[in-house]
Amino acid sequence: MVVVCCILDFGQGTDALKAAKKAGALGQTIFLGRGTVANRLLQFLGAHEVRKEILVAVAATEAAEENLYGRLDEKFNLHKPRTGIAFSIPLKQLRAAQARQTQGEESPKGVNKMGYEAIFVIVDKGKAVDVLEAAESAGSTGGTVIHGRGSGTEEKAKLFNIAIEPEKDIVLILTKQEMTEAITDAIDKQLRLSEPGAGIIFVLGVSRTLGLYEGE
Repeated sequence: MVVVCCILDFGQGTDALKAAKKAGALGQTIFLGRGTVANRLLQFLGAHEVRKEILVAVAATEAAEENLYGRLDEKFNLHKPRTGIAFSIPLKQLRAAQARQTQGEESPKGVNKMGYEAIFVIVDKGKAVDVLEAAESAGSTGGTVIHGRGSGTEEKAKLFNIAIEPEKDIVLILTKQEMTEAITDAIDKQLRLSEPGAGIIFVLGVSRTLGLYEGE
C-alpha cells in the first residue's frame, strides 16, 4: 500500500485524476504548485519557475499501483525526459470511507534498494526560495513548491496528516539517500528550523520512481 505522487505541468491534473480513478486508486487529490527549472536557456529568458499540478493518490494493492503507473505513463509519457515525475511512498496505515481501515506493511528493502528519498519542508510563505537555495548549496538539483491553505477558519489543510497553517509553502525535494542528510542540514542551518515556529522538515522513503533522470 503506497501513496503515489505525480508532478505534472499545469493543466494536466484533471486527466491525472481520471487516470487514478480508472486505476482504482483511493483519495485522489490535486495540489497546485510550481517547479524550479534547471535549464540555462529558460533561466536566461527569466522563466525560472513553471506552474505544476501534483496528483496524490493511494494505491491499496500492488496491482492498483502497477495499473496507476501504467495509465500515467501511457497518458503523459513519463518514461521520456521532462514530461513529469511519479514516485511512491510506502504507507503504513490508511483510514478512508472507501477502504474502511487498512493496515500496510513497511518494506524497507524496497526503499533501500530504490536509493531515493522525499524531503518535505513546511515553512512560512515566501521562504521556499531560501529552502531551495540552501538545498542546492548541498547538491540538490531543484524541487517543487506546493502552496498550502486552510479551507476555513476552523479547518486546516493537511499533508500526510500534518496540519498546514494558512499561507505556508511546502517544498518537496527528491534526492538520493546519500545526499539527504547534507541537504536537510543545509536547510536547517539556513532557516533555523530547530527553533520553535520556524518550520517543519521530514523525510520519507521512496519505493518506486518514474521520470527521474540524472544530468541535464
